[in-house]
Amino acid sequence: MAFVLPIFILLLAVPFFFARVFWYYSVGEKAAHDAARYLSMANQAEMRTYGGGFSEAKVPAVARWIAQQELEEILPFTDGINITLLCDSIVCGGAVPATVRADIQIGLHDTILSPLTSEYLGNTNMTLNSHVTMLYAGD
Repeated sequence: MAFVLPIFILLLAVPFFFARVFWYYSVGEKAAHDAARYLSMANQAEMRTYGGGFSEAKVPAVARWIAQQELEEILPFTDGINITLLCDSIVCGGAVPATVRADIQIGLHDTILSPLTSEYLGNTNMTLNSHVTMLYAGD
């Protein structure tokens, strides 16, 4: 029994780790999709509006807020989340784009087996990337 229990725990830890990775990726992909969809459906007047002072334009700010709300549930368990919103490969605002893109990078590390994996694999962190590009369809 003392020999089988550690092996059983190791066999359970790996599926739990990959379940967490796939959950984070799914949340990131859905958040990127929803942010890109909001950007692609904004009307032309909203897309031409600049942000005031040092703030970003209203439409990308709302799209970023949408992504942040969806990513909020996994935020405490990550090493950080980066959200990038682009219109024709530049920052949104001031012009009507042909395409919009939402990129989300989620940093994470192994918290389940970190003492074991860091000893053999080193302290390598992972980054999950979600990229969604859509054609602009605003009126």
